[in-house]
This record gives sequence, C-alpha cells and structure tokens, in this order.
Amino acid sequence: MLLIAALLFALGVLEGWRYRAPMVVASSMLIALVCLPLWALAATLDAGKVLVLLAYLAAHQSGFLVGAYLSAGPHPDR
Repeated sequence: MLLIAALLFALGVLEGWRYRAPMVVASSMLIALVCLPLWALAATLDAGKVLVLLAYLAAHQSGFLVGAYLSAGPHPDR
C-alpha cells in the first residue's frame, strides 16, 4: 500500500509541475472511481478501505502541491 501511495505522490508532483488544479481534481476522481469498484468486487468495502482511499488521495494531492510549488519559481519582486 505504501508503494502505491509513493507512486501517487510522484504522479501528483508531475501533475503539479505541468498542469493546474482541474487536472488534479479529475485524476483524484479517477483514482476514487477505480479503487472503489475494485475493492467492492474483490472483498467487502469497509471503513479501513475508505481510509486507505483517503490516504491515497492525500498523497496524490500533496504531491500536486509540492510540484506546483517547485514549478512556481522565484517571485519577480524578490
């Protein structure tokens, strides 16, 4: 599970470096729409799986914030 979160963080960094906020919203919805049916088909969907999904989304979106910060560069007034 931690490897998946690390990959989602790296994907978020790449998205933050290149794209704007609507892209991370769309990719977060895609993550949720892929994970929930797969977990529902494989086993019962319980609170633990929902918490794991929230952790995946947090890793992805925090990676986006890091990528957006790194791509911003210095402010012209400084």
